[in-house]
Amino acid sequence: MGDNFEDLVSDLSSFSVSNEENCAVSRIDLYKTKTSKQDQEARRTKLLERQKNDREKRLLALRNIEEESDSPRKTNPFRNQLMLSEWLQDRPADFEDNWLCKAAPVGHRTLVVAHKGRTESYTKSGYRTDSFPSFLPGGNNCSRSSYSLLDAVWCEENQTFYILDLICYGGHPVDNSEAEFRFYWGATKFSEDIPEISSQQRKNKYPMKWLESSSSDKESLARLLGQEKDFAVDGILFYHKMGHYSAGPTPLVGWLKPDMLNKVLGLDLDLSSYLMGET
Repeated sequence: MGDNFEDLVSDLSSFSVSNEENCAVSRIDLYKTKTSKQDQEARRTKLLERQKNDREKRLLALRNIEEESDSPRKTNPFRNQLMLSEWLQDRPADFEDNWLCKAAPVGHRTLVVAHKGRTESYTKSGYRTDSFPSFLPGGNNCSRSSYSLLDAVWCEENQTFYILDLICYGGHPVDNSEAEFRFYWGATKFSEDIPEISSQQRKNKYPMKWLESSSSDKESLARLLGQEKDFAVDGILFYHKMGHYSAGPTPLVGWLKPDMLNKVLGLDLDLSSYLMGET
C-alpha cells in the first residue's frame, strides 16, 4: 500500500478551527442554523452503524495515488479533506464513557502531507502554503518511499504545527480506524518514534507537536483546561471514541468555546481565565 497516497487524500473533505481562511460556512452560521438535539443524537447513532459497512468502500479508495500526484489532474486532491465538527448542542447520553476531548489552538487548520522526501502544508481549500523537510515518514530525503497525512493547526505566532489527528502514518492509513486508536497510535508515534519532531532542526523546519486527548468527565476536563500550554486556546473538540476520520461535517466531532462548556454540558468548571480572555 506504499504507493497509494493521493487516493487516500481524494476521498476525505472539510473542518476548520475558527478564523480559518476561505471557510465556506462559519461556525457562527452553523450555530445559528443548528438542528435539533434529537436530530444530532440520531445522526450519531446512524453514522456509527454506517461505519461498519463502509470499510470495504474505504479500502477500495486507496490506489495509484503516488503516481497521480505529479501528473496533470482536473481536480485538486488536497481540497476539502479535513473533518468538520459540529457545535455540540447538548451533553450526549454516553458523554463520559465514549467521548474524548482536545484543546484546539488558535490558528489555521492545515492538511500536512509528507511524501517523496518533502513535507507540504495545505489550506482546507487545497492551496499549498509551504514545502519543507520534516521528520515525518516520507517527509525527508531519508524516507522518500513512505507517506503520511496529518490533520493539524498551524500557529503563525510560534511557527508550530499542532497535530489534532492522523489520517495516515508511514504508509498505513488509519482514517478507517476509531478515534480512540488513532489518538493512542499518534501519541505513541510522536513520543517514541519521532520525539525530535517537536523541535526545529535542519531536517525539521517547523516543530510538530501532538495534541494529547483527555477523557470528557468533569475532572479530566478541569485538568485539560488547567494545564499550562504554549498556545492560546480557541476551543475544545470532542471526539466520539468510535468515530472514523471522514471528510466533511460529522456529529461524531463536537466543538465548544471554553466559555460555553458549563452551559452546554451542565458543569461548574472554573472558566474565569477564559472568560477574562487570558488564554
